[in-house]
Amino acid sequence: MLKWIARNKYKLMAFILVAGITVDSYLHKGLVRVMFPKKYPAFKNESMPRAGHHLINTDKSWVKGVNSVERMNDKLDRNTGGMECDVYFNTAKNVFDVHHDADKPTGLELETLLKEYQHLGLQASIWLDFKNLSDQTAQPALDKLLQLREEYHLQDKLLVESSRAELLKRFSDRGFYTSYYTPVFNPYLINDDSLKYWVDSISNTVRNFPVDAVSGYYFQSSFLHKYFPQHDVLVWAPNDRFSVINWLYKKQIASSKGVYIVLYP
Repeated sequence: MLKWIARNKYKLMAFILVAGITVDSYLHKGLVRVMFPKKYPAFKNESMPRAGHHLINTDKSWVKGVNSVERMNDKLDRNTGGMECDVYFNTAKNVFDVHHDADKPTGLELETLLKEYQHLGLQASIWLDFKNLSDQTAQPALDKLLQLREEYHLQDKLLVESSRAELLKRFSDRGFYTSYYTPVFNPYLINDDSLKYWVDSISNTVRNFPVDAVSGYYFQSSFLHKYFPQHDVLVWAPNDRFSVINWLYKKQIASSKGVYIVLYP
């Protein structure tokens, strides 16, 4: 056996390499799919205005889910371009609570996170995934965010994201960079009629309520860039450091002009 391996070591190495990439490709087939251009139909789509606000963005790779002081300390340094955190506005306490799952509050308030941010001397911009933006929370949340922006010197460093584009308008009117969180669908797995439906639906939303960006999962990036080129495209993607496919995806997305920000865990 050892003699056979010695005689065929290069073939064996090639086989192991091919087998590894094959398995990697299967495990990350979603990433493989989006790395190859998709030919989208040419739907008639009127030009839509964007809100036109500026966001400081020194590096398109941002850190996802910075929902604790510990994660901020572990994942961020002074060169980090941006971070994302999940917030719920607590009208009873007039604070932003920071946690991902609605039924799993941690007791952390956004202001506590911002104090640590300031203490560490961070310069990263901050993406607020506003989980409970509603008719009841919109105005008090806006008032509070205006206060925090001033107190922590975050002008042009706050991104407010929600699926409620009509309520984001209040934030946009006060100079915040806003993103419409688009409905979840996979453009690679639906037919042209369904694609047209989503183009029309998102178009109607951002036409009536202008925002600066549209956001979604990594597999929606080419769709969003194709039909909404006037808007910045923001996505979140997996980050498997042991995957060649994931490494290739990150290299490709880093050089892509079609994505403005990508969130990695």
